[in-house]
Amino acid sequence: MKPLRHFENLDALRFIAFFSVFCLHMVSFGLYYNGEDWYQWIETSLIRNGDLGVNFFFTLSGFLITNLLIQEKEDDGKINIGGFYARRFLRIWPLYFVLVFTGFVVIPQILNAYPQFNPFSEQFSLIPYDRIWHYLLFLVNFDLVYSDYPMPVLAILWSISVEEQFYIFWPILIALVPRKYMIYALIFVLFGAAAYRFFQWNEVAYLFNTYQLGNVDVPHPTNVVAQYTELNLRATLSTRFHTLSIFSDIAMGALLAFGLHYYEGVRNYFANLPRKSIVLPYIAAIVLVTIRETTYSHRFYSIIQWVNAIEPALFSFIFAFIIGEQHYSRESFYKFGKLKVLSALGKFSYGLYIWHLVVIWLVFFLFQATGLQPEVDNPWVFLSQIILCFAGTLGLAWLSYHYIEMPFLRFRNRFRSNRNRDYYTGEKGEISRPE
Repeated sequence: MKPLRHFENLDALRFIAFFSVFCLHMVSFGLYYNGEDWYQWIETSLIRNGDLGVNFFFTLSGFLITNLLIQEKEDDGKINIGGFYARRFLRIWPLYFVLVFTGFVVIPQILNAYPQFNPFSEQFSLIPYDRIWHYLLFLVNFDLVYSDYPMPVLAILWSISVEEQFYIFWPILIALVPRKYMIYALIFVLFGAAAYRFFQWNEVAYLFNTYQLGNVDVPHPTNVVAQYTELNLRATLSTRFHTLSIFSDIAMGALLAFGLHYYEGVRNYFANLPRKSIVLPYIAAIVLVTIRETTYSHRFYSIIQWVNAIEPALFSFIFAFIIGEQHYSRESFYKFGKLKVLSALGKFSYGLYIWHLVVIWLVFFLFQATGLQPEVDNPWVFLSQIILCFAGTLGLAWLSYHYIEMPFLRFRNRFRSNRNRDYYTGEKGEISRPE
């Protein structure tokens, strides 16, 4: 019997992924600082790419959950699907529904009482009461694809919805598909997701090329421009939020878990990687992030369907490499587990992710209410908002972990076999922290 493993070097990466999302949302929903040229480059090339932190979470989740399911199947000869669902519900649902209540009840009450201090623009203040079932049934990502963009406090739940959809069928797939066919199923998901993204953008590229929309010297029919704008928006939302697009990230992580568990050659590959080979994917990731904004400029719209089909898979491949390298490589140039503070913060990553937009909203609301929000750029206000938002998020995540999450997490061992104990309950043994 192989013990479930705790991947200690991944907790710090989990926090870094959250922090990238946090920085993106800080500059997206209320900061009023344009800054110097160096800051503008950082914001455009790095901060604005913070959405990739969510893609890293998906890849990591696919890896960890698949690893746990494979290990359970090896240990017990089967997967207790009902037990898996119960453990996932206890992990995800309590905090999820507390945020649903906050977004649909608490914040609207504050806005009704003090509408003049609303920190978000009207575009980002919609409470989608008419679509509440999307939020109760973990279909928030489809609400974003097909409807108006709701208040960001609620929109953040789209990624949790995708994960819950993944949890529904994944244990069934692992339990029923023979091992020799599993790799083909995962590859099929990867190519299927890429094909979905391609066809979402195919008509956009067709209009762009047919009517030379990138050429300012050519007159463009108004109806064509309007159609192009609408199709561009629909394709963007579908690529970013639709389950069929996002599942490739999860499948890449699952493919890594499958390869590491069943193929000694894959384990040896990561274990024996020379340092220079390890550094190259990190450099490639940095380069791709810094040029990512350029790849979506109009000069690339003639092949935009190919860019959107391939780029997410490329990033998830790099993320999967980093996950495998961090845990198995003997020659890593740096193990992120050495960052003890970040590793400790990674334990609260779910709460940090859930609460950070609530805290951002509240801090901006208080700045508006107290008249501290300036009409012009002010770097000191900019800095104070960042510090307050991060400190508030960390404090709220700590409280919710201990007083909302932990009481439910203690019940999870009731849904495990005796050989598979839970990290969160303090049981001894070399075991894995679930996503």
